[in-house]
Amino acid sequence: MAAGLVGRDAVLEQVESALAGGRGALIVGPAGIGKTALARALVEGARGYYVETLYGTEVSRRSPYGALAPLLSELPLSGTLKPMHALQQIHTLLRRKAGTAPLLIVVDDADDLDEFSVLVISQLARRGDAAVVATATDLLRADPEVLSLWADGFIQRIDVEPLTPAQSRSLMERILGGPVSERAGREMWQETHGNPHFTMLMTKEQVNRGRLILSDRTWVRARSFVHSGMVAEVLAARLAKLPADQRKLIEVVSRISPLPLELGLGLTAPETLDALEEDGTVEFEPGPVPSIRLGNGLGASVIAANIPLGRSHQLWNEVSALLEDTDVLAPPALAGFVAWTLACGADPGPERILRAAQYANDSGTPSDALGFVRSVESAVRGQELVCEEVRALSALGEYQDAYAVLTQFEPGFDPNQRESWMNLMLHKAALLRSLPKLGDAQAVLDSAGARGDSTEAAAAVELARAELLMAEGDYALAVGPLRELAGRAGVSDRVRALASSAAAEALAVTGHAADALALIGEAQRFLQTPLPAPDQSVIVTRLFYALFAAGELNQAVRFVHENIDGAGNSYRGSAGELVGGVIRAAAGEADAAIEALVPAVAQLRFCDPEDLLPLATALLSYAYGMRGDPAQAASYRFLAPRLRHRPYWHAERVTTFFHTLSLPEEMAGAVCRRLIRMGEEAESRGNVSMAMACYEAAASRGDLAAAAELARISSTATGRWAEALSTYGRGLLSNDPHLLLTAARGAAELGHQFLSYRAAGLVRTNVPAPGGSLARRAAAVENAAYRKLRRENSLEHILGSLTDFEARLVDMAAGTWSRTRIAEELHLSPRTVDWHLSKLFRKLRVTGRTELREVLLSAG
Repeated sequence: MAAGLVGRDAVLEQVESALAGGRGALIVGPAGIGKTALARALVEGARGYYVETLYGTEVSRRSPYGALAPLLSELPLSGTLKPMHALQQIHTLLRRKAGTAPLLIVVDDADDLDEFSVLVISQLARRGDAAVVATATDLLRADPEVLSLWADGFIQRIDVEPLTPAQSRSLMERILGGPVSERAGREMWQETHGNPHFTMLMTKEQVNRGRLILSDRTWVRARSFVHSGMVAEVLAARLAKLPADQRKLIEVVSRISPLPLELGLGLTAPETLDALEEDGTVEFEPGPVPSIRLGNGLGASVIAANIPLGRSHQLWNEVSALLEDTDVLAPPALAGFVAWTLACGADPGPERILRAAQYANDSGTPSDALGFVRSVESAVRGQELVCEEVRALSALGEYQDAYAVLTQFEPGFDPNQRESWMNLMLHKAALLRSLPKLGDAQAVLDSAGARGDSTEAAAAVELARAELLMAEGDYALAVGPLRELAGRAGVSDRVRALASSAAAEALAVTGHAADALALIGEAQRFLQTPLPAPDQSVIVTRLFYALFAAGELNQAVRFVHENIDGAGNSYRGSAGELVGGVIRAAAGEADAAIEALVPAVAQLRFCDPEDLLPLATALLSYAYGMRGDPAQAASYRFLAPRLRHRPYWHAERVTTFFHTLSLPEEMAGAVCRRLIRMGEEAESRGNVSMAMACYEAAASRGDLAAAAELARISSTATGRWAEALSTYGRGLLSNDPHLLLTAARGAAELGHQFLSYRAAGLVRTNVPAPGGSLARRAAAVENAAYRKLRRENSLEHILGSLTDFEARLVDMAAGTWSRTRIAEELHLSPRTVDWHLSKLFRKLRVTGRTELREVLLSAG
């Protein structure tokens, strides 16, 4: 039951609020959504009530007073039971049981109550004799009096929504007793659509079948999920209860979704469709081609996977006979039909297979695309199909295989098939960039550019050239072409979106953070346009890296929450634990970084198409070093794998940067020298952001030459981060506490807590009068940063460790109590109170009562 309550605090609060307002509650939602768990929690948590729990069932519904049978068995009844007689006697019985306590009747499955039970419960509620909390799945099946109670205001309707992706993952963690990787949680949510019951059943089944495994103390998705076990049995039992025509339509929609309404009406009667829509089993979608799909209460993938083979063939034959033109099918429906056709051993035809593969690649499921393509014999694969195969293999990180496929078929490519030929050449150039020993990417783009005879083709080649420059680290050379492409009229939104996001990253890396941030705002609107999922992922990745390079960590966190959390297939370093680990490690928040990165590393060991495991292990090693755990830091540093392919410049430098920072303290001199060399190399290319990061890291380790370089180069850049670093460098060189405090505040505003802590801490060693206002202001900044660096530093943790006396003193000091009044209340001298407060302030890392109030207020 505890697992079933994950994410349900708000619903429980609504029910409790309704009861406090003198009303009952009607908890409504599909099967498996957690209504029964909520009802049980309410029973267990009902304070001051006498609770009587009743249950509606299909069996009890067939008998008058069926749900009241347990109560009736306690009554000395004889003869025919009349409603008013039953009401009076049950009321008397319940009042006797309740004594002086108010009466709460909890009814599970009120839509399965018989007429007479509903009448008795309704009268108790209407007369004010009892508060009623009921659950219901299908209100259309319920007795009309249940709806009347709601309509007349005696009970408040509360709809239970599916779990969010984050809540679904939390539920899995509750079930499994440990952390779950972001990818495993996201894919489970995609399977169950946030249905808690299905999530519980599916999670246990995946563990039993070895699809969810424990790796580095984290549950990760090792292989694609299966659709068998208890969840299949539950859905099969539910389908078995339905009339044959309803079951048939549900099974067809599980394979073809959304199903055109006209096709659905060809398979079943209109009243069947109406009944399924009324109870929420299917949902209607208006549009040019009106369609239907399954509601969230049913797992389409589980139903589809468990249709018996013979029945599946029979249904497919019936649908195929009605489906004269597959052009009426939306892309996902067509992909479903093609997959069903192949499963039945039939040939969908190359054109349909091509469209299904294109949809699978566009929707971010390259494994499905590869399956479609390889259902066609290689000897008869057309150029467009080969393009989808190369595209799928590239997305899966199988670059060698993708290039092998491309070169195998290249002799037969026809340049007159302009679009597919151009796409293949662009893929070839991208592959050669990662596999430089096999050929020259620039030469391929030159050849493609010579044949780019359309505006869109020419723009695509220009974009690829600019992206190649960025991949090689020549961001400064890419800025101009990318900005021009982003604003060019006559090209597609796709090219402009990719160019805008790439330009934002290039500007941030080259030190033009102000321009980058302005462009990010423009580029974000493209995330609302219907672009293919891989393009959306690239755009999000680039915009995140732009914010990271600009030093805007707090804004990067907001960007993640707004655009990444819960997104689909975006494990490219711009989503999930890894992106959180990047931000928290850069901020210096060791515990939060480790919490994010341990699951990321565990999952990347099983699926790493973007070659991100080296970066993740470098970040994790650095985070453990910050936490003072050199053994763990060393273990991840030594276990870091080599990059499988030639990396992008920025990704490789960031990996090397954090790997360098993870080296032990006894290598401080070597670390500084390596950082300065990295900074000089980055600066020689015009990549100011990386140069500033390297110089700052060396300067913070005591290298004054690096501080001078930091002050110099950051003064040439724009943006708040460059300004803070320039001030920090000048403060280090001059030992100026005012500059250091300004830098500490600037770093804190951006989310760089470790630098803020360092800079503010230096003020104390440079202020002539330690007790002055400047020192107090610096201490407040230092303390605020300190509380964010480690979980054990947090105010919540420290408050929880206080003695009763200390906790009471905190309450008094944070309030309006005077020093004298506190002393009188505690029977202590004012001097003794001052001593205790001084000790307490040091423990809480606050400078005095004013800061204590502010900190407690901000902590809520």
